[in-house]
Amino acid sequence: MNLTITQLPLLLPSFVLVLLRISGLMIAAPIFGSNAIPRRIKAALAMVVALAVFPLVTTQAALHLTLADAFVGAIGEVLIGLVIGLGMGILFLGAELAGALIGQQAGLALGQIFNPLLENDTTALGQLFFLVHLTIFLIVGGHRQLLRALLDTFKVIPVLSFRQDERVLMLATELLSSAFILALRLAGPVLIALTLTTLALGFVSRAMPQLNILSVGFSVQILAALLMAGLVLAMSGDLLASSITDGLQVIRSAFGLGELNA
Repeated sequence: MNLTITQLPLLLPSFVLVLLRISGLMIAAPIFGSNAIPRRIKAALAMVVALAVFPLVTTQAALHLTLADAFVGAIGEVLIGLVIGLGMGILFLGAELAGALIGQQAGLALGQIFNPLLENDTTALGQLFFLVHLTIFLIVGGHRQLLRALLDTFKVIPVLSFRQDERVLMLATELLSSAFILALRLAGPVLIALTLTTLALGFVSRAMPQLNILSVGFSVQILAALLMAGLVLAMSGDLLASSITDGLQVIRSAFGLGELNA
């Protein structure tokens, strides 16, 4: 686009729209949207990314925008970033749900702690599973792939051209299903072990009525839950990595971005 110096201020509304799309991701995405990162840092990161991307999308810039077009466009741009960020965040809720299920079954759910990354209360095991999933997310470069997916949207969804699509509406359903399946796959072995432990304690209480099974059984269940949870986490690296990769591919497919490349 050939522009004169007097036309440069006309690009400001389009730049703001690009910034809003990137800001939506910074608000909702794992890591980027964490309260552990100061707001000034997130705002500066969004500004730097927008400045780097905007020269590549100047051909999409609208030099003359009405107030109504700018308002509707701003909502659409923010929604694109929010959908991508929240979509990946749903998978992290699956890992946290697995820990919460284990803690509930093992009797550890009474000790609630605050998770600053998701701004909710969870159990100690829930936060442990969440942090392990977050670590795998960083190791496989999920944060870079998430940002790459957002930048690729400018190729297929130019500024001011976002429209609701059935694929985008189905995105939440697919990711919620994936998160629930992930929670069951992570918590399943531990829940089975706890069930077998409860049955074994029941047989022991029948064979030795003089044993106070309530006091002994509580400690045994916690020990069994922690041992099995540690074993599951040690062996679930590939499962968590594949869930992240599959989630990123679902997000890319919902926006028509093509296959996920390494």
